[in-house]
Amino acid sequence: MHLCDMLAQDLGGCPGFRGACEVTNIDLKLLAVVTELHKTRSVSQTAENLDLSQSAISMSLAKLRKHFNDPLFVRTSSGMDPTPHAVELIGLLKNAEDILQTALDLHVVFDPLISDRRFNVCSTDIAQVTLMPRLMHRLRRIAPNVGIDLRRISEVTPKLLETGEVDLALGFILPMGAGFCQQRLFKEKFVCALRREHPRVGDVLTIEDFQNEIHLAITTCGTGHGVVEKVLQAKNIRRKVGLVVPSFLGIASIITTLDYLTILPEQLARHLAGGGNIKVLPLPFSVPSYYIMQHWHERYTNDPASRWLRSVMADLFSVRDPHHVM
Repeated sequence: MHLCDMLAQDLGGCPGFRGACEVTNIDLKLLAVVTELHKTRSVSQTAENLDLSQSAISMSLAKLRKHFNDPLFVRTSSGMDPTPHAVELIGLLKNAEDILQTALDLHVVFDPLISDRRFNVCSTDIAQVTLMPRLMHRLRRIAPNVGIDLRRISEVTPKLLETGEVDLALGFILPMGAGFCQQRLFKEKFVCALRREHPRVGDVLTIEDFQNEIHLAITTCGTGHGVVEKVLQAKNIRRKVGLVVPSFLGIASIITTLDYLTILPEQLARHLAGGGNIKVLPLPFSVPSYYIMQHWHERYTNDPASRWLRSVMADLFSVRDPHHVM
């Protein structure tokens, strides 16, 4: 509720108060006259304290009396004493001053050691497998009560970042337009993953092998796979796709069981190869590398908690210039 509305509501029977809050009719600075006159009980002393002339104080008091429809101050043997309406108004102004001062003194802080905040993060399946374990290990040490709720990157991710329903998005995301910020974490490239004991492909993948073998294709947001499709089309390279899946989860068993080739970001391919049943080979054609980035909306650039989470991500995964913001 607007401050003027609160004061008018609380004053109840004080006619004209709402009009006094309309800056087109009266300067709110005039209310300082009420407070100061209550302290000094003297028009001349009030004028001196406010660095104004006595006539200016008298004119201000006349405007206030008209708007509040009350004398506000009357001359007595002890000086200028407030009317009951003025006493009530002074009390409300003091409360309003305290509230405003509290607001001005408010400094939002985030202490990861004691916070129990849960951050909402949009990511790819790849990030879930390769980045999240490292992040959670770090959080266990520096922010033991902080949690992460993961969501998949999708077409609604920009809207979720804008509204604050999601704090951060990780991956390869096309520019989202004005108001969005991004920071490079690391460069990624594509490779080919296949069964280590593949019956036809050895330690080198040729263009003939690539076009003759059956492929596993993955269609998911936030991974840059659209770049691969454009390169294949531009270079007129054929690919026989036997199976299309919507995510990277569970693809290791498909590769090793069906002898399929699949194009993967290198980080995930190396992770899968760690089990010993999958090998990683360079592609027989060039594909542009791309950057994995963290994305957020500018509304939350200076939010202490969001800044802290981004700094943790940059410290963990940025290979150079972790403070570079695009």
